[in-house]
Amino acid sequence: MSRDSTLRALLRTWIEVEGFDVLEFEQGRDVLQCETSEWAAVCLDLALEDMGGMDVLRHLRARDALLPIVVLAADQDINAAVQAVRLGAHDYVTQPLEGPRIIRSLREAAEYRWDSWRSRQPEQAAEEELLMGRLIGRSPPMRALVRQLQRVLQAEVPVCIFGETGTGKELVARSIHEEGARARGPLVAVNCAAFAESLLESELFGHDRGAFTGAFATHKGCFEQAQGGTLFLDEVGEMSASTQVRLLRTLQERTIRRVGGTTEIRVDVRIIAATHRDLLAEVKSGRFREDLYYRLAVYPIQVPPLRERTSDIPLFINHFLRKSGWGDRSRPSRVSHEALTALLRYRWPGNVRELENVLQRAALSCDGTQIELAHLPAELRALVLPDIPKGFPSARAVAAEPLPEVGAVVPLRELERREILKALTVTHGSVAKAARLLGLGRATLYRRLGELHLSSAMDDRSGGYPQPMRGLPEP
Repeated sequence: MSRDSTLRALLRTWIEVEGFDVLEFEQGRDVLQCETSEWAAVCLDLALEDMGGMDVLRHLRARDALLPIVVLAADQDINAAVQAVRLGAHDYVTQPLEGPRIIRSLREAAEYRWDSWRSRQPEQAAEEELLMGRLIGRSPPMRALVRQLQRVLQAEVPVCIFGETGTGKELVARSIHEEGARARGPLVAVNCAAFAESLLESELFGHDRGAFTGAFATHKGCFEQAQGGTLFLDEVGEMSASTQVRLLRTLQERTIRRVGGTTEIRVDVRIIAATHRDLLAEVKSGRFREDLYYRLAVYPIQVPPLRERTSDIPLFINHFLRKSGWGDRSRPSRVSHEALTALLRYRWPGNVRELENVLQRAALSCDGTQIELAHLPAELRALVLPDIPKGFPSARAVAAEPLPEVGAVVPLRELERREILKALTVTHGSVAKAARLLGLGRATLYRRLGELHLSSAMDDRSGGYPQPMRGLPEP
């Protein structure tokens, strides 16, 4: 958050390289209108135009006491930075900024945030995790979802639940049924994507004996089975055109006719539909009937994806570990700090369903009572482990590079690149020793390596040497 667009662009570049998502704000009042509970940290410039940075700090702290805030202060404003820390800022960084310094501070702030989520006691989680029915969460998106659901519990309006695959749309439907006026009636669920067109019509509306080959007895469809209760139509966007016509007639007339039958049967069911598709887009493309859409989506509900409610992940971890009976002494009952950090950083394209699957696999791989980073899939481990750099070019590869013609002017950047590579080759990849040979400081050499993009060019693995990991002492 800064009024300086150049500073914001620089910070965005540094932070996004580290794998964080970034929101930019120019004015303090804009950030105070946002919900911050899902944020890992805030980078706050004290020099704002519309209001004082200290005032923004106080407001953020008053709303979210555990939100870590890293303050940016001018070098001559060190007293203001110290005062900000006294008011609750997590850290301060003076300008002009150095990339490694600000990234280190933000990483520590994010670790603090994740620790605060992780430190919740299981007893507290058990009390707070069930918002309504079987729905787990305490994040603002989940609380907003529950407020929506409470509006339709006693109403008989058709509800259409939208959301990505794995977000828990069926759990939302079950919560509406179990907490609503039809809780004593049956809940019948059918996945419209699991049946061919002819079989889906028979599954929904039933069939009479002899209606088709193999129909040896009369079959009551889902509408009849759900009499007095709720019928949940999952993946309703996968219905064929002919089935959509029959469903529309049933919703209008409140009657069904079995396949092969002649008798109209009155039905009394509440309809809850769900889909991962954008039904309005399907309507515009002609793949879904507009009149059926407005019959099903009288009250649309959007289920937020897991990446928008990461603060609920510790609750899901506790829930899944207890649910699967892993809470005894022989099975894992918690996750390590590094494993939780990876779970919080992952984007979860498969949402809650994918999280449960990952935890199940991790638990099966774990021999103790704590799931470690090593028990998680490689794509999650990569989010917290440092990158493995490629090796330096060998001396033979450097020597094989064509030399400039006699009398030719060689750019200083190219000469510098060659000499740095030679020094690293001679010292077997030791940055500290190479820096001494070149008469540079180790930090300066690291910076020149980045500026010259040598890490991306070091692909000759046959004779190369590994780059030392940053932050570790040189041999």
